[in-house]
Amino acid sequence: MSLIFVHLSDIHFGQEKGGHLHINDDVKEQLLLDAREYVSQLTNKKAEGIIISGDIAYGGKSSEYDVAGKWLDRLTAAVGCEITAVQVVPGNHDIDLVELTPITQHIIDDIIEKGEAALDSYLERESDRELIYKRFHAYRRFAEAYDCPLDSEGRISKDHIFEIAPDRRLKFLGLNTALICSKSPKENGGLILGKRQHVIPIEPGLETVVIAHHPLNWIQDSKEAGRYIKNRARVFISGHEHMPSHKIENVDAVTDLVTLASGATAPPTANDEYNYCYNILEFEWLEEEDALVLNIYGRTWDYENLKFVSDKVHFTNGTQCYKINCPNFKKLVRSAQPQIDKSIIEEENLGENAFKEFMEITKEGVMEEEKEVHFVLLKFFRDLSSGERLSLLIELGAIPDNWNSSLTHGVERSAFNKLVQDGKLQQIHDKINQILQK
Repeated sequence: MSLIFVHLSDIHFGQEKGGHLHINDDVKEQLLLDAREYVSQLTNKKAEGIIISGDIAYGGKSSEYDVAGKWLDRLTAAVGCEITAVQVVPGNHDIDLVELTPITQHIIDDIIEKGEAALDSYLERESDRELIYKRFHAYRRFAEAYDCPLDSEGRISKDHIFEIAPDRRLKFLGLNTALICSKSPKENGGLILGKRQHVIPIEPGLETVVIAHHPLNWIQDSKEAGRYIKNRARVFISGHEHMPSHKIENVDAVTDLVTLASGATAPPTANDEYNYCYNILEFEWLEEEDALVLNIYGRTWDYENLKFVSDKVHFTNGTQCYKINCPNFKKLVRSAQPQIDKSIIEEENLGENAFKEFMEITKEGVMEEEKEVHFVLLKFFRDLSSGERLSLLIELGAIPDNWNSSLTHGVERSAFNKLVQDGKLQQIHDKINQILQK
């Protein structure tokens, strides 16, 4: 069994002007065809999802994310994954500089100068947090739709977990390296993650892939954050510098870290140095050594033949294979047979084989329910305006009629979750369809 992901970075929807728009649109069309063909030749013949390491948009505008969303719908269909199976983190171009007021710039300059203590101070107050996060207003709605919410208290965003083998899982989590991006000339080496984004938990049987926009050399607190990444993560993916690179570091006798820096899917100026490119990532479990294998298939634009081809400049024959030592896998001894609860067998009046089938059906049912929730979540945040979302929440009783407070993304998501918990998912979906039909 393997897990396949299409990895994009720095797509910059909205940067194109004039005739260059048509060139970039053609490249994106060819990427859809190339990804479909390449993924179909791999063992699984379909991808598990899409990973975007920042800079989806160019100016952080809603219109740019609208175009991005429609294109991603086509990409997910092309590679055979769910329409909701997109993981995103923000980049510096995902902030709207129009929302960068003099007060916000003053706050950010103060954080850059004084470091983590100042960041913690501003994150304590909701009013300050909203000033800082207002720059992400369009990105937040887009990311929330894909269940990749920005944590308004400066913590690591929600993770996504995939099973790669029995008792062996991969966790993908995103960092917000763009938290204090602004117009400051001190960003290179001056950005801050903050201690709330340093900690990566340890769990036997589970290894972590970290997705970020900026490489660690752009981060003030990279030394502290780097310790956690080096010791707790097995792969660190970044973008921003538009230049593909990759390496493996042997942390200790049983621990490795692969660092993968992506080129730009759509660089501001495409040329021989900064070309259009993307990656296909294939994770496999190596049972004999209880390790991970990561195959990176680099794809780059061929100007002569006007199509994507294997990137033989940055990858040997267009491919790089890394075997990664995984200490958390080795901390969990795989059980030869799944443990069966005898009391449930008796209660359901099932034999052991029938019980296993029963549990598989139950698992599939839970997964289908989760897919439905994610699909409705996508439509709620991506397809409805803020006024339409408020109207829906009021009509279904999640928010009182006389609501007069700020409707933040956190409030909207909490209200959405409450409706789902109350068994109103179908009502949410029906109401969304009614609004869109109008």
